[in-house]
Amino acid sequence: MSIQLTSLQCRIVRYPINEHRLVFSCAGRHSLSEYLVVVAEDASGAQGYGEAATVPIWSGETGQAGQSILETVLAPALVGSTFDHPHEVCDVLDQVLIGNSFLKGAVDTAAWDLWARLQQRSVSSIIADRDPEPHIPIRASIAGHGVEKTVELAREFWDLGIKTLKFKTGLDTEDDCRRLEAVRNALGEEPRLTVDYNNGLSTLPEAVTAIESLLPYGLVLVEQPTPRDRLNLMAQVRRRVDVPILADEGIFNTRQLEEAIELEALDMLSVYPGKNGGFTRSLEMSRMAEQAGIPCVIGSNQESDLGQAAMGCLAASLTAFPVNQHPCDLGAMMYYLDAETTLRRPLDNGRYCVIDADAGFGVTPRLPR
Repeated sequence: MSIQLTSLQCRIVRYPINEHRLVFSCAGRHSLSEYLVVVAEDASGAQGYGEAATVPIWSGETGQAGQSILETVLAPALVGSTFDHPHEVCDVLDQVLIGNSFLKGAVDTAAWDLWARLQQRSVSSIIADRDPEPHIPIRASIAGHGVEKTVELAREFWDLGIKTLKFKTGLDTEDDCRRLEAVRNALGEEPRLTVDYNNGLSTLPEAVTAIESLLPYGLVLVEQPTPRDRLNLMAQVRRRVDVPILADEGIFNTRQLEEAIELEALDMLSVYPGKNGGFTRSLEMSRMAEQAGIPCVIGSNQESDLGQAAMGCLAASLTAFPVNQHPCDLGAMMYYLDAETTLRRPLDNGRYCVIDADAGFGVTPRLPR
């Protein structure tokens, strides 16, 4: 089934965030989600959809810049062509545009959605190497608040059935210790506590000291402790601390993953289409990681239901994602008051409910008439 691409359009959407759950960290504050909804249309009139979670402090992308690039660079390169498989769309994207992974991820995801809809198949039925998981346990992110607010949010998420909590750390090491100690005292030993430094530890002594100070509180995972462009430093930290390291910002593409595997810089890999520059690339990287014996989890830039549909499809469908051992970041809808889709994914006792799609990824944005 080929795609005869006749139109590629996008519009900027703004999702109101629940201020009570606002996320901030060493990387800055995520106080506004101003994203792009991408619509790819075939000659038959069928449409596929993708979302670019453009957050300047994380990827350097903005909705306004993405819209301009799509209209002036990507659409001219793609519209009018026929593609036998979405990976051909992704290859063109990489030929005509450097970086801009979230924009390219949205276009490639829209191509997959369109291609599967034309076949009247779900994407999961095309890519799955196991019986898809109907539910995926999630992690909940807690910003770098003081002790009292941290405990309040931890209780809130725990009461929703979320067993794994992710704390944004690195702003103040002593305060991080007080925060995790207070959560342990409040909730006991059952919660799985993880931390995310968002590149916040810049030297080996600083990283080792900070991480080791948190180990008494039963830490089970450390995410991206060191700067994104210093994989060798992350490898050194991994050799020095007795807790698994999850690589996120440090690995966007296959070349970086190859280097990280060679350096033995990670125990786990955060994967998702926006960061990787396409659903196609996420598939490739998931399979590379699995071959290297590295489990994958889904990361997040706080995508809405639209973006999370593709992310959830990956995690549910592939053995590279041992979701019952390693929860994924699929709880972003807890942080929004509204979104531009026809559904809001409910949580079932702390688990993301995977979309049982009839075709594509199963989500349609609310498009203006």
